[in-house]
Amino acid sequence: MRIRGATAIATALVLFTSSARADGTLPFSGTYIGLNAGAAWGSSGYSTNPGCVPDNANGVFCEQPPDPSAANGTAVAASGTGDLSSSGFTGGVQGGYNWQNGNVVYGGEGDFGAFDLSASASPTGLFPSVFAGTSYVLGESMSTSWLATLRGRLGYTVLPDLLLYATGGLALTDFTFSSSYSDNANNGIVFGGTGFGEGSEVKVGWVVGGGGEWLLDGRWSIKAEYLYLDFGSMNVAVPTSNSPAFTQTMFVEADLSAQVARVGINYRP
Repeated sequence: MRIRGATAIATALVLFTSSARADGTLPFSGTYIGLNAGAAWGSSGYSTNPGCVPDNANGVFCEQPPDPSAANGTAVAASGTGDLSSSGFTGGVQGGYNWQNGNVVYGGEGDFGAFDLSASASPTGLFPSVFAGTSYVLGESMSTSWLATLRGRLGYTVLPDLLLYATGGLALTDFTFSSSYSDNANNGIVFGGTGFGEGSEVKVGWVVGGGGEWLLDGRWSIKAEYLYLDFGSMNVAVPTSNSPAFTQTMFVEADLSAQVARVGINYRP
């Protein structure tokens, strides 16, 4: 009796975890389209090269050693190194195609939508050397507005209507980073220096993640997924001057990475 009972349980489990339905269909195969919405968290690390000019070359706030104003450049570089963190809404449309072979599901998916990230900071400092005591302010700002990904998906149906999957591929976004500089030139004794620069690029990066999709019926399904995205970095030039005779160019390198958690709904025509 125990053997018969164990056999019956095993048979029931096999039938329950079978990837095909009773009518023989493979429920996750084919084309689908849908909508998604969720939250995004972004991080943009930045570092500043003050662009100190050669000694005796009339820089705005720093010249290279042995000029003592090189210490001002070190101070600006330290103030101009940090990280901008942001969070915002993400949501849009997706579409893809799956093939199902038994419990294994594989295919591709593309999506496009809002990617609302923005953050800014205004670090300050004092010159330690020439014009000692002069205060300066840096302005750092980042933003994105849209996100597109093109990913492969590979998953396994742990239940007939429940797919768990891993995903990865390409990601694109519009990344804008701006940087500014100003000082009060020893409390206004001489003209202060000012500068501004901005970079805006469509960045191509990579994305990895995973999720789960639950089939509600033959046409509709809901999903939840997590994605990690990395878009590399870009360089921004910040021309700075306090008169035509005193100029230098700072350079800011800024990177961008993000995490996305979202839910969605798909329809299979």
